[in-house]
Amino acid sequence: MTEEQKVNSRVDFSLPEKLDCHLADRRKTAFTLAEVLITLGIIGIVAAMTMPVILNKIDDRANINKLRREYSLFQQAFQQIAAENDLEFKNGISHCAGLSGVERNTCLKDVFKPKLKIIADCDTNSGTNLSKCFVPQAETKQLNGKPAGYYYFNGNLTSGLLLEDGSSVAIHLDSADCNILLNRCGFIVIDVNGPKRKPNTWGKDLFLFFVFSNKIVPADGNNIDNGCYGQDDECEGYKDNCGTGSNYGTTCASKYLYK
Repeated sequence: MTEEQKVNSRVDFSLPEKLDCHLADRRKTAFTLAEVLITLGIIGIVAAMTMPVILNKIDDRANINKLRREYSLFQQAFQQIAAENDLEFKNGISHCAGLSGVERNTCLKDVFKPKLKIIADCDTNSGTNLSKCFVPQAETKQLNGKPAGYYYFNGNLTSGLLLEDGSSVAIHLDSADCNILLNRCGFIVIDVNGPKRKPNTWGKDLFLFFVFSNKIVPADGNNIDNGCYGQDDECEGYKDNCGTGSNYGTTCASKYLYK
């Protein structure tokens, strides 16, 4: 055997064919442009369906954290007022006796006002003050999506405060003697994200608290007013399911704060 024949015997001349086969196999396993676009389209559809749910859950958690903060602020304010009046909150609002309507609400608002950091003050949430300190009644909703109506907004005749942290408060004084329904003095509605931001919905960003002679507490099934002043049966007793949003929503503050 010649030297050239010996070299050729050691060279694998089938390598190009093997390489061609390997590349062909790789081409067979690669995605086509159409397949990639279809996959991206499916991912986009799934994201579009799930993102609103995720964002709503994030908003709900953020609002519940704000709710806890506002409750703490008003508890501290209540305790300070009581401490300055022989440990009796009722003594701190005794000068409101004899007043009626807007003047009565303004009186309770002015008692709380020095204990809070505020940027706007409204004796009434109606007229030229509409939307300044609190969301208008017409823009509010029940947790089930229906219009919220008159109850606990009193035709925008509550007094209001816009707080430095962006939340807003509607304030109503029932009685300076705190002699109605479990010694209740009045109520406040807290909008944790202020009058300009939605959803303006009970149990989402609107939360109800009652001011009693000895404490301030979130509304629950044991202290809320009975009946709905002519509204439909869905809000009777305010037995809210805050998870599904099937009811009115005014007792959700107690569920979120105490769960």
